Amino acid sequence: MVLTSTSIKRCIFIISVLICHISAAQQIRYIQVYFLYGSKPAKDYKKHEPNEFGGLHGGHVSIGIDSFNVSFHHVNGYHIFSKRKNLKGIYEKIPIVSFLKDTTSRKYTIFEIPLDSINYDKLRAKIAAYLQKTPYDYAFYGMRCAAASYDMLSHAGILKQSSRLGIIYSNFYPRLLRKKLFRLAETQPYIVKYQQGSKSRIWEND
Repeated sequence: MVLTSTSIKRCIFIISVLICHISAAQQIRYIQVYFLYGSKPAKDYKKHEPNEFGGLHGGHVSIGIDSFNVSFHHVNGYHIFSKRKNLKGIYEKIPIVSFLKDTTSRKYTIFEIPLDSINYDKLRAKIAAYLQKTPYDYAFYGMRCAAASYDMLSHAGILKQSSRLGIIYSNFYPRLLRKKLFRLAETQPYIVKYQQGSKSRIWEND
């Protein structure tokens, strides 16, 4: 078969489009998963340091993307069991700079996780939808920050997707999710950063 100049140009165009598509999919972007550790006041600081929700099994998890810190938390209290009406949960975002400024005395671990452009965009779209409309209630025996973060990370292909009940059960508090990411970091190209917390508090250990 003889290729005409028009056919050759068409082939070159198609190949160029395919190469661009593959290159776009292979572009690496990074997200961050921030873990603030649970804590309680140290012995000599009980009069000055507050008690926090959850104590040593508390803490918080949030996601860093596009220079923002995105997290799920309660507003106007919380429910013991999840409800379909009068939802107490809300997704909010703040600049990462502000988040880090507010956590200078906290113990935390940050996982920097590489994503290709496709999964990065999937996560951005999911976060945008969650910011617009809260997807679930905030409940003690329900979705809280760790389970919500697992939900987001599963949409980015980092963790396996699971049922709502499975997510809640296996991520009841932040340390359970943190252990999963530590295990992944042993075999995946994650960057893990640490900060030690103030000595005025007793901090949760891994």
